[in-house]
Formats: sequence, C-alpha cells, structure tokens
Amino acid sequence: MLRTLFGKVSLALLAIFVLLGALLVSSVDNSARAFQEEIAQKLHVDLAKNLVDDGQFWSQGEINTRSIRDALHMMMVLGPGLELYVISPRGELMTFSDPDGEVLRDNIDMGPVSLFLNDNTRLPIVGDDPRSLSGQKIFSVAPVYAEVNTDEPVPALDPVAYLYIIIEGGSFDSVAEMLNSSRIASIGLSALAIGTVFFLLALLLLFFFFTRPVRRLSGAMIEFRNNNFLEVPSGLGKSVPNDRDELTQLLSIFEEMTQHIVTQFDEMLKSKRLRQEMVTHISHDLKTPLAGVKAYLETYLMRRGSQSDAEALQCIEVAAKNCAQLEHLVHELFLLSRLEAEDIVPEKEAFSLPELVDDIMQKLSFQAQEKGVTLHCDCQQALPFAFADVAQIDRVFTNLLDNAIRHSAANSTVRVRLREVSQGRGIDVLLTDTGSGIPEQDIERLFEPYFKASNRDQHYQQGTGLGLAISRRLLALNGASIEVQSTLGEGTSFRFCIPSGKA
Repeated sequence: MLRTLFGKVSLALLAIFVLLGALLVSSVDNSARAFQEEIAQKLHVDLAKNLVDDGQFWSQGEINTRSIRDALHMMMVLGPGLELYVISPRGELMTFSDPDGEVLRDNIDMGPVSLFLNDNTRLPIVGDDPRSLSGQKIFSVAPVYAEVNTDEPVPALDPVAYLYIIIEGGSFDSVAEMLNSSRIASIGLSALAIGTVFFLLALLLLFFFFTRPVRRLSGAMIEFRNNNFLEVPSGLGKSVPNDRDELTQLLSIFEEMTQHIVTQFDEMLKSKRLRQEMVTHISHDLKTPLAGVKAYLETYLMRRGSQSDAEALQCIEVAAKNCAQLEHLVHELFLLSRLEAEDIVPEKEAFSLPELVDDIMQKLSFQAQEKGVTLHCDCQQALPFAFADVAQIDRVFTNLLDNAIRHSAANSTVRVRLREVSQGRGIDVLLTDTGSGIPEQDIERLFEPYFKASNRDQHYQQGTGLGLAISRRLLALNGASIEVQSTLGEGTSFRFCIPSGKA
C-alpha cells in the first residue's frame, strides 16, 4: 500500500498534519504561557516596590533578614508561589526568602532588571531564575536604599540592593498542566484535534477520487504488459476523450495508443504471414518455369545432332515460353514491390476511356475466343474524358478482363459497363462475368497477393495470383477504390469510379 502513489502521498500528508499539529500546539502553549506571564506580571508589577516601601530591608548597613522573613510570611499568605531574593547592584545574590531552598546561580543578569525599572510597559519581561542555570521567569523588582540618621528615611543617590521577586515560581512551570486542568482548554484542544483529523480525511478522500485515473492507467499498463502488448487492456472502456482533466486525457491517449499498437502488431503479423505465403508461391512459380527451361535446354543439348529440326525447334519454343512466363512473373513482382513501397507516381492525363476499353478487348479477343467467352462493352453516349494514368488504367482493365476470361466457362459473357457519375465526378465502371464466383468467406482476402480462393484449383496455374493486388493499388494511386460482389456459381462483379477531367 505504501509503495503506491496514494499511499506515499497519504503518508506525506499525515506527516505534514502531525508536524503542523505539533507546531500549532507548541504555538498555543507558548501563546498561553506568554499571556499568563503578562497577566501575572501586570498584577504584581508594583509588588516589590510596595514591600520595600512598607518594610525596612536595610538596617544598620546590612540586610534586615527579619523584615525579609516577615515579608515572606505575608507573601506566603497572599501567594505561595512567590520567591523573594535580595541582590546587589551588580546582580550578586545576597540573601533569599528560603535559606533551605536550592539555589543554582549566585548572580542575576541586571539587564532585564534595568529594563523593568526604566520601562515596565512592555510586559512580559523575564529575568534569571536563581533556581535554574538557564531558566527565566517573570519578576517584580524594586531598589532598596540605605537609611540616614534622621527621623525620616531619605533615599540615597544609588540603591544598596534590589528586592527581586520571582512571581509564581513553582505553580506555572508548565502551561500544559494548566491546560490539562482547564475544561475549556481541554474542549478547545479536542475540537482542534477533531477538526484536523476531519480535514486530513477529507483531503485523502479527495486525493483518492482525483487519482483514480492514475490507478486505472497503472492497472491498464500492467495488464497490457502482462498480455505481451497483444491485447487492449479491459479497464479502458470508461475514458472520455473530450474530458479536460489532464489525467483522464492521459488515460484516453493511452487507450488510443494501445489500440494503435495492437492494430499495428496485428497488421505486422498479417504482413509477415502474407510475405511467408508470397515467398512460398514465388519459389513455386519461379521453380516451375525454370525447371521447364532447364529440362528442354538439356534435352536439346543431349540430342543435338540426332534430333530433327522440328524437335529442336519445339524444345527452343517451350523453353522460350517458360522464359516469357518467368519474365512476366518477375515483372509483376517488381511492380507490386514498387507499389507497396509507394515508389510509383501516376502521370495523369485526360483520355477516352471507351476507346481504351475497346483496345484492350481487341487485345484479349483471341484469348476469349479460345475459351468461348464473349466480350461486350456497354458504354453510355457522350462520356466525359477520364483523368488518370493511361498505362496504369490499361493495366487494371487488362488484369480484370484476363482474370474474368480465365474464370468464365465456355459460352459465357464478360461485360464492361461505363456510366457517368452524377455531377460529373467521374466514370463508373462495372465489370461482370458469369464464371464460377467466389466464396463469401474469401472475398475479404481477394486482393491479397497470392491469395488462393477455395474454388481455385482448375484455374490457379494459369495466373500469377498478383493481378488483383496490383489492380487495387494502381486504382488507389489514381484516386479510385474497387469493390467486389460475387455469388458462388453465378459470377463476380468489380466496380470502381475513375475520376473525369477536361478533354
């Protein structure tokens, strides 16, 4: 508990409140003591002077101890806490009221005495306590003058001694005792203690509430680490992104960060899997034509001179066909690599899309005739010019039409429909076939390189498996996105919109 932020702050607050409480109690104690001393000294400010005026403390050149005893007896009746001392003008202790008492110092500092006699309005004034080596207490003091040989006492120019009275010497050594004995003081201290504890608990409760996002963030980070950074922590569903509280904003940002990290990690794993599949397919596709080239060239070399010209020509033609297939595959891989690296910049220009589609269909007509597939273009009149990279759009239509022809059965039709999008935003292209179709679970992965549909077997070896992946990336470069719909056993349709431009 103490290792947490809340525990550490709670401990710090508790220490601060204890220190403040001690300082407050000490301040109250000192204030009460000072107030008590001020009141007591003010009440007894003329006590020493009155005793000196009423008694004869100097007789026949020495201290009159009998007068001191009488004064002490009277003081004991009035106030048992009073202590009487007679000191010399230099502060030396001459005699005191209790000869049997313990006196620890024999000299009194005359500074406070002079201050008291010259200006006793700034009370309390404390002086040395003869019963303590370092203590000081409030006092009353008056000078004692020598008598002359006349009927009336006349003060001499300088006092021969000072009557030094310690006020309440033993009764108020500790104000704490006075507070303990006072019901009002006890109630006041109790109320102060209760208020301090309540204030501390209120602060801890507020801090516990305000640091709740920190605890949630800490728990979420620990959970995220324990899950090897692969799953979004479950305790982050209550964050409010627009909250102005910095801690809540931090929690919301961490939630977004974890979601981004998990998404990126999933994409990285997916990319790694796709690359592994690509390496497998590439190695297979490269191995097949290479093996064909090697086999027919070796056959040609072994039978050179013993085979007919027709047989030799057949070996060379098959080897050349395999080389062309290998060249096409390498070109497709190189193009896909450049597209993924965003290394291709389209050179856009205005052109007639119907003319481009017609040229491509003418180019693929022989392939369509061999399969018994009819190619048909349904073009709207007065279409605007398309604005894109002609070579890249040519590649897209070639890939899509070639793919449609290969997956269509005999006596079927592949259609291309061209329509202007409303407000002249572009040209809508819909390419449909009546082929075998694509299973619904395979549609999402259709544009992945080398993806194998579950009904691929009779057509897979005729293509590289990269055409659809390349087509989607080329369309994206030209500001278009492709959509696909398919029904198993009925056919497939591809749809995209090519931006239009000026002629």
